[in-house]
Amino acid sequence: MKSRNLLLNDIRLQQRNGIYYAYGFVLLAYLSLLYFLGDYFPSWALGILVYTDPAVLGFFFLGALMMLEKSEGTRTALAITPMRAIDYYWSKLLSLTFASLVSVTLIGVFAHGNINWPLYLTTVIIVSATFVSIGFPIALHFKTATSYLMGSAGILTPILLPMIVALFDPFPSWAILIPPAAQLRLMLISVGTFEATMWETVFMLIVIIATFCFSMFVALSALKKEFCET
Repeated sequence: MKSRNLLLNDIRLQQRNGIYYAYGFVLLAYLSLLYFLGDYFPSWALGILVYTDPAVLGFFFLGALMMLEKSEGTRTALAITPMRAIDYYWSKLLSLTFASLVSVTLIGVFAHGNINWPLYLTTVIIVSATFVSIGFPIALHFKTATSYLMGSAGILTPILLPMIVALFDPFPSWAILIPPAAQLRLMLISVGTFEATMWETVFMLIVIIATFCFSMFVALSALKKEFCET
């Protein structure tokens, strides 16, 4: 019950502070881009666009929410209640990942491409959850939304940079072990840019799931310290 109440509170917080309006604005920009470019919009560009939606937006919106909570003293209040760090983690993760999922689903429908929907949606969920998780320990080190947006961009850029390898054709076998490259490659496969064997796809899924599990562990460890849990 506490977890559900916290999730509902997060949804209201995001609505009250314009997070969904911001998401809607970005989504409208993406859909307009697809509409006006039409057949000139290549599938690899669609893959990158969709990949950056959950990776970048979820990461930055999480930081914005946590900065708002810090300024309002919300997280301090939560820390002295029976609310656990894991409840706080999942409420943010589920609400932001769901927003990303809705966004990229509309983009996929609007694109009318040859999309592998199971792989497409699975990749989106894992990528979104991973980058939201990465955002937790980073956001805890900033005091204002402005400092977070400026500082975290410098942290996120080198994390995302290896994704460029995903555009190589043929795709180097060693690159499967690089999480951003594996994430983007799966996205590109799901929108029909590249092909892969079943085992290559499974191995890349294992890599990105393991990356999410590690990022979740780091996020929960940081939040437990914030919530003074043992």
